[in-house]
Formats: sequence, structure tokens, C-alpha cells
Amino acid sequence: MCLALVIACSDSSPPPSAPRVAHVLGAVLAAADQTRSPWRCAALDTPAVVDLAFATGERRWQLGAHMLRRTDADDVITIGVVADAANASARTIAALARLRAELEKSAPDVVLTLGGMGATRAELEATLGTLADRAPWPLVAVPGDLEAMPAQIGAIGALRKRGMPVIDGRLVRWIELPGATIATLPGAGARERLAASDDGCRWTADDVTRLYLELTARPGMRIVASSEAPRTAVAGEPAGELALTPPQPIEVALHGPVAPASTPATAGTRDGARVVVSPGTADAMRRLPAPHTPSAGLLVIRAGTWSWRPVVAK
Repeated sequence: MCLALVIACSDSSPPPSAPRVAHVLGAVLAAADQTRSPWRCAALDTPAVVDLAFATGERRWQLGAHMLRRTDADDVITIGVVADAANASARTIAALARLRAELEKSAPDVVLTLGGMGATRAELEATLGTLADRAPWPLVAVPGDLEAMPAQIGAIGALRKRGMPVIDGRLVRWIELPGATIATLPGAGARERLAASDDGCRWTADDVTRLYLELTARPGMRIVASSEAPRTAVAGEPAGELALTPPQPIEVALHGPVAPASTPATAGTRDGARVVVSPGTADAMRRLPAPHTPSAGLLVIRAGTWSWRPVVAK
């Protein structure tokens, strides 16, 4: 499906070409946020994006401040989630292409990547580009502990110049959808976990507290999307970060994997139950101890209910 990315305009004005709009996106999302040691991606003073209206396929969006907002109504919202490609090997890129084909069957409104998508600009261009090229959705790239911020900024800028609506999850921290709000939490909580060291992206406990408090006050389904996991148990052992454990009332915490496989299918309502789900790893390489099938996930919001199902690379 061809990508239709246009600035909202009157019927009498011809739509600009995708490359032209990509340059506009590049201009409005570019940031001089050079706060290092490491980068404070979740801080209050991160740069805001200026207003920009655009469309992907039949869906209409508005960028502004730190928010991406869908402006047309819909009864059902579908969110695709991918994480932890780790590299741009031929096997992993092929797996991402198969995962994308499976995601397309459900026509997601937006696709999120929750970190671990590559350590270099070339890797990030390849992994994010596989999910975004001619796609009918915006791709919001939330960095994790693997991404170096100069590499992420460079990769996203290059992809936008090629007409792809890839949006930096460091700068767009809120995604407003009909019936749901997603808060993004980029980076890792400790410098020691950042593969890029001072060029990595870090959050603090104060950043998390502020974000969660604001999210709990939002209407509709409340979702937090982070690269690192909240505290959970894997094979009976504790994993994840205590500081990321969402308070009630938040419905869903999406996070990068602490185990290779996606969270099994589950569902809930707007009850503040803070259910934790992960897409698993999209990496097709045998870097993990046990064999695994690259996976992703789909979160569907409908009439005050939500459902999650894993997606595997067939």
C-alpha cells in the first residue's frame, strides 16, 4: 500500500509530495536537545515540536508540543508494537518484513517500536525503514538502552527525507487516540545499562512519577509504552524496574522484552488493573540461550475494552 502523507489543506490546494512533507516533518521534529551525560530524554525541558497536520492513508493526525493526536474518529483503535530487533542482519530484516506483513492484516492505526532496534545509524535506518516504508501508519520510535541518540536522530532524519512518517519517541511523549492515551517513556533508568553510555537516553524516577501521575488523569484507556519493563517475574525470578511499576489506575504497560516470546493473548477493561504486556523480541539471530520465533504484538481498543494478542513471523 502506498503511503499517503500530506499536510492538511483546503480542497483547492494540491497536496505536497511525500518528500516535501518529509522535509517539513524533519524541520518541525528536529531538536537542539544536546543535554548529555546521558541524554535526559524524559525531562520536562525536552524540545517541543511545532504544529503540523498530516495524514497516513485515511487517518488524520496532528503534531504539536510533545503530542501526536489522531483527529478523526474511529470505533476501534489498533496499535502495533515491535521491539528488540538488536541488529540489521539479513535474517532479522527478513523477520521484520514478515512481522510487518502480519501486522498489516490488522491495519494498525499506529506502530510503536520500544527500543533495541539498532546500535548504529545504518542499523536503525534498516530496521525502522522496514516497518515504515510505504506504510499506512506513523511509526513512533521510542529509544531504549541500545540506541545512541546521534544515531537515532540521524536515522529518523534520513528516513523522513525518503518520505517515511517516522516520529522520534523522545520528543513526542503523548499519543492521543480515540478512546485511549499512550504515554511514552524513552531510555533506561541507569547509565550502566546504556550501550551508548553518555550518548544514550536516560529517565529518572522523578520523570516516571510525573508521567504516570499525568497519565492517570487522562480519559479513556491509559497506556504507558517503555523500553524497560516494570517489575515482573520471569521463571520465578524478579525482573524489570520497580520504579516503572505503574500506579493504579493505568490499564496497560507496554514494554520491551524481558523474555524472548510475546506475552500471551489477554484482555481487560478500563479498570486500572495495570496489566503488563510485551511484544517479545523481533531479533532473528541466535544470540539468546533458547530458540525463539521473532514476534511482535497488537493492542486493540474497543468500547472501553482492550485486548492483546501476539504476532509471530511466519
